[in-house]
Amino acid sequence: MISSQALHLGVFILPWSLLILLSGFVGVWFIGKYFKQRHQWSDSTWKCYKDSLWTALWIGLFAARLVFVLIHADLYLAHPIDILKVQDKGFNLYAGIIAGSGWFIWKNRLLKLPALVSSFLLFITIQFVGINLLNHWNAQQHYPDLAFNDPKQQPQSLTQFIGKPTVVNLWASWCPPCHREMPVLYQAQQDYPNVQFVMLNQGETPEAIVSYLHRYQLNFNNVLFDPHGEMPQHMNMYGLPSTLFFNAQGQLVERHLGELSQAMLKQYLRKITYPSNQ
Repeated sequence: MISSQALHLGVFILPWSLLILLSGFVGVWFIGKYFKQRHQWSDSTWKCYKDSLWTALWIGLFAARLVFVLIHADLYLAHPIDILKVQDKGFNLYAGIIAGSGWFIWKNRLLKLPALVSSFLLFITIQFVGINLLNHWNAQQHYPDLAFNDPKQQPQSLTQFIGKPTVVNLWASWCPPCHREMPVLYQAQQDYPNVQFVMLNQGETPEAIVSYLHRYQLNFNNVLFDPHGEMPQHMNMYGLPSTLFFNAQGQLVERHLGELSQAMLKQYLRKITYPSNQ
């Protein structure tokens, strides 16, 4: 199954951002293969090229994570274990590209300039084209014309939330990552009073959900029920938890598939609360 955020292969979910990154490395490998045959590289030169490509991936990922953590150091120091939760997708793209490219170029500095320049430009081109195609695919959408019942069984239209930045979280009580991110979202509701948080449950009964929220003392202002999964179908978001970020005009600005950390949530909230950053 193909969604706006990932390629779903059974139980495996491969984010498009990861596939774009890996496509860049595959492209660089083929460039190296071409220059190896054309300029008759020695086995040691080709081995250095391949090995440095692999290590550049890990150095880039480490640098991207490190810079992101440092930018949000106040949040990560309060919950140090979150530093290891890389599934929150908290990476700084530019830091990763600079560190990985720097390492790769330094390790292959004895190669002729055309090989290095071609490798670097191809990688950057694949990232630029891939990210722009993904952004075009995920072009801004508005609230779908849907209404869902609240705990009092009263229908509530999503369009009523136009006027304030809004976070719509798709979740279920049986979902472990949903459960783990609940305190993060609940705390954000207290910290960002000008942002609306809509907890849109997927497929469970109102009684079960009210009981769950009461048990964990999660007093969300807006709890709605989507028993037939209409929202994921309309927004092309499959997998739980999923979170949609709308600005005050009701336009979809960001999507997040998977568990949210405080740092990633803060980054998304900045985008929908400060129009100049969108």
